[in-house]
Amino acid sequence: MDSLSKLQAVVFGASGYSGSELLALLHNHAYIQVTHAFASERSSAMPWARIAPQLAGTSDLVIEPFTGDTDVLANVDLAFLALPHEASAELAPKLLAQGIAVFDLSGAYRFADADLFAQTYGFVHPFPGLLAQATYCLAEHLNANSFQDIALYSIPGCYPTAATLALAPVCESAFLDPATVPVVTAISGVSGAGRAANLRTSFCEVSVQAYGVFNHRHRPEIARNLATDVVFTPILGPYPRGIVATCVAQLRGGVSAEMVLDAFQKAYADQPFVRLVHAPPAVQHVAYTPFCDLYVAVEGQQLIVIAALDNLLKGAASQAVQVANIVYGLPATTGFERFLGGVSARAAAVVDSGAAQHD
Repeated sequence: MDSLSKLQAVVFGASGYSGSELLALLHNHAYIQVTHAFASERSSAMPWARIAPQLAGTSDLVIEPFTGDTDVLANVDLAFLALPHEASAELAPKLLAQGIAVFDLSGAYRFADADLFAQTYGFVHPFPGLLAQATYCLAEHLNANSFQDIALYSIPGCYPTAATLALAPVCESAFLDPATVPVVTAISGVSGAGRAANLRTSFCEVSVQAYGVFNHRHRPEIARNLATDVVFTPILGPYPRGIVATCVAQLRGGVSAEMVLDAFQKAYADQPFVRLVHAPPAVQHVAYTPFCDLYVAVEGQQLIVIAALDNLLKGAASQAVQVANIVYGLPATTGFERFLGGVSARAAAVVDSGAAQHD
């Protein structure tokens, strides 16, 4: 693709945390140009630089309220939806009807089965016929045969991304003891709850607390991805962003540590945004980056895999851009050049500071 003839993109939910991260990534993309950015109809037009100056830099992009008029998108090629599930479910078909490819960061199209969707998300899907036609897009597990006939791409949730990347190599290799159930315990920063005011996530109220025990909506997504039941417990952490997921499983007899490590190396050898690390990763190692760090430990037949990622980037915005690169046949790292050859300057400063504290 010629970078002089860029794909024209629109971002919905651009004033939210994930939406603003999308704008930042696309602002530096050689082949995609954001021509429209929308927030809710109740909002007022506002410069992106006023909402997120640390991301916008000198951009003069204005985030407009979306009134529902899709005629203004006549020349748009692709849309990124960083919206509530209900809003994405309603908007995606309208965009598809205009020939616009849809990259949906919500949960609106993550399940093919309408009954499972309703049970998981608590409402009846308004377009159940589209569910089975959407492509679920965990970037590291896409290939040329992954895509459905329509251009509707569902981006995984942040917790499922961490848990699936952590356990997929051993699940796909049939290394786990079928008589046991993997246990995933994951802590996430408060940005996962969104930008809107919320007493539970306010500075004075937030603490370390489990929630959604046995009934979090990401549990069936993780189980579907791994083709096995899981016990999943999310935990709210008193920090801004990032997930650390500790995944514990039992290996079947005859599976060695060497076999497990070989499975991970083969699975992620050509994946630029998954890093196999030699010590348990910290949130600071991945915050503000598009990477998922994986630490694998085996003792006898017990397996622990610890995954760390930024919930707003690898768990949302950067994965959506990764998928768009794959869909349009672009190099996987397009738009991520500032992260390659080492961590970003901001992340490096945090890592160095954290290392000093542990010495």
